[in-house]
Amino acid sequence: MSGQVLVGEIVGSALELPAPEPDLISRLTVGWLWSFSSPHTRRAYERNLREWLAFCEERDLDPLIATRAHGDLYARWLEHRDPRPAPKTVGLKLASVSSWYTYLVLEDVLPVNKFAGASRPKIDRTHSETVGLERSEARAMVAAAEAGSGRAQLRTAALIRFMLSIGPRAAEVSSLTIGSLGFERGFRTVRIVGKGQKVRLRNMPPTTAAAVDRYLAERLEREGGVAFEESAPLFATSGGRPVSPRYLFGLVRRVAREAGVEYPDRVTPHALRHTFATLGDEEGASLAELQDALGHVSPETTKIYIHAKKRLETDPSQRVAMVL
Repeated sequence: MSGQVLVGEIVGSALELPAPEPDLISRLTVGWLWSFSSPHTRRAYERNLREWLAFCEERDLDPLIATRAHGDLYARWLEHRDPRPAPKTVGLKLASVSSWYTYLVLEDVLPVNKFAGASRPKIDRTHSETVGLERSEARAMVAAAEAGSGRAQLRTAALIRFMLSIGPRAAEVSSLTIGSLGFERGFRTVRIVGKGQKVRLRNMPPTTAAAVDRYLAERLEREGGVAFEESAPLFATSGGRPVSPRYLFGLVRRVAREAGVEYPDRVTPHALRHTFATLGDEEGASLAELQDALGHVSPETTKIYIHAKKRLETDPSQRVAMVL
């Protein structure tokens, strides 16, 4: 594409942006990315925009004059890639690009966001492919994490207990700091900052708090006994950086394999979040309590978490088969 400029994008690597006025577009794109408070969102949106610009480059299309028809073509192209992405993934990619165009419209660079009219895949918002673990599998994962060895064993044990007993998102775990821990009314607490910078103060169970304390004590000794700063990551790599969501994905799957969980590659941090919801429901937690704990805006989202695991067990096919 003629007239492109490489931008030293402060979120990721250089990003190719179209002319005209490349300097203005570059500045606005950085501003657009930093309008999102979540680092995870910034990385995802930057990646999705990069993919759209590459699509335009391959077809010699200036993205600043792209029409709704181009957006429809891009949507169908996304849907038929190999491996085929989930409809929700396609929808998120299209929404990311549309958000960029909307930002340029608001900054008077474009008269209208034509990309917004591109048809998006229909998504069943009442269905989730993610299913929580059985309680025996959850216990096996805790046991496998605690039976491990090596320098990271205490961190692994603390992370698995924390994710199963608290139910946070992977990005929320990554953003926790030493200052996130606290005490209130006799309870050990953890302050979680979720989507939209909404804060949830969670009660950290004694077994989970003990696992975190053991990990922090060992880490403190290894680092020379100097007290942690409140801004230091709660769960840190050997280099002192926060554990990343990508690391958590790999860790959870490894522990699932060691625990003998069926289909371990389907076990993700999000599956542990579903496990928290389903086990909480089975133990009598109310829908409102689980919604608050998970940080869901709508109780309908929480219902999906709870019901996803029960769909096969409650399928009326078994009752009908008995009649037949």
